[in-house]
Amino acid sequence: MRYSDAVAAAPPGSDLFGPADLARLPPWLLRLVLEPGVAGVPIEDLAGALSTQPGALLQAAQVQPPERAERLLRLAHRPRPAAEREAAERRVVRALFWPLVYELAPERWDALAAAEPVCPELLAALPADGARVLEVAAGSGRITVPLAERAAALLGVEPSRPLRRLLATRLQGRRAWAVAALAQRLPVEDGWADLVVCCASFGPHEPLGGERVLAELERCARRGGGVVAFIGPEEP
Repeated sequence: MRYSDAVAAAPPGSDLFGPADLARLPPWLLRLVLEPGVAGVPIEDLAGALSTQPGALLQAAQVQPPERAERLLRLAHRPRPAAEREAAERRVVRALFWPLVYELAPERWDALAAAEPVCPELLAALPADGARVLEVAAGSGRITVPLAERAAALLGVEPSRPLRRLLATRLQGRRAWAVAALAQRLPVEDGWADLVVCCASFGPHEPLGGERVLAELERCARRGGGVVAFIGPEEP
């Protein structure tokens, strides 16, 4: 999702967070969401949002390449009207709302996932019976558990530690495992999965989607018959 679209689409719950909360994100995630690109946070907005948050500003600079870090610090120390700074703060927090929820308020994501189940007919149509299933960005297990009941083996990849803890608890006693990894670098050999599935996870743009993620998902799917499936709960 483009940065401007993410800002516009953020729900009212984004008021739960502030720019200082960026300092609470793990470095790998902060580095990922701040990658330059159409989906990344513009450096001018980031500098404005963190200009009064030295801890978060330092962490953001530390995960940037040297030249970009230097520019970020220089822009952050530029005087700006309070209204401009506050507008930048709102945009950045809204754009990063979902990563903030996953890491800092996972119970809220879990409640939303429970209230927004995936259409049972859609799940039933996925070729999971007796299959090796790879679910990428599995979250807290909205579709993982029902798929694990049908699969010969299931690997649920979830980089967020809080969500992965919930996922691992729900997979106990099943032929399924929760592992930490990013979609760009999946810990699976070529062609391992009969079914690779993602639910409400990836869009067309880097860093949380795009051609690099798609190529990695396709790499993991079995040649000559493997399936890569994207599920959108809001548009089944």
